[in-house]
Amino acid sequence: MTDADNLWVGIGFVQVDGDLKAAFVVDARRYADDAAARVVISEAGALLRERELAGQFEFHDLDADEPVPYELPNWDEYRKHVLHG
Repeated sequence: MTDADNLWVGIGFVQVDGDLKAAFVVDARRYADDAAARVVISEAGALLRERELAGQFEFHDLDADEPVPYELPNWDEYRKHVLHG
């Protein structure tokens, strides 16, 4: 069940040819609680820095039943298919 603290999405931006591009989304509602979603954000940031793709995150609040307003892969898909890890 989603609690009020994890009604947000984080959009991960990475450096591509010197520009920041939206690359993936972390939907906090998919995780047990806000803390678990924030761990995913931290781990994603660390892996991107390790791969020298460091960019930034942009956060947006959502309602519990609101669809993710972005056509981006989630972090797990991005990590598996783009970062191969």
